[in-house]
Amino acid sequence: MSAHLDLVTILADDVSATVKFYTELLEFEVVEPFNAPDGSFVRLRSEKRSASLAVQDAAQRFPKITLASITEEHGGIQLGFEVEDALATRRHWESLGIELRTEMFDMQKGMTFGAKDPAGTFIQIYDVYPQFRKIQAKIGLD
Repeated sequence: MSAHLDLVTILADDVSATVKFYTELLEFEVVEPFNAPDGSFVRLRSEKRSASLAVQDAAQRFPKITLASITEEHGGIQLGFEVEDALATRRHWESLGIELRTEMFDMQKGMTFGAKDPAGTFIQIYDVYPQFRKIQAKIGLD
């Protein structure tokens, strides 16, 4: 399985202040096509194109399958890794006894599941449907 760190999700009590911090002080840009219409999820990227940041409203994490159980004790951070096939990755990890936090979930842009690494770090594994991969390429997220 080949993966790269693609997304770090920050659970924030004040999404707009957190977005302002990263855009004004660290020059991240907002990635419009991947934001929630209500402003509860904002994806940011660096011009350098390393991993992206997502700022998620902490109060709205509970209905989000991979974010629901992340607590402040863990810093409100989740690392997101894009893989070619999330279902195959989940099956492989399950066979290895990796701690899986969620079932597979269709996030409308691809499939995802939550897990923990051996240190207890919350991680999300996901793939992206081909039509959204095209959007990613068009805006430089590939």
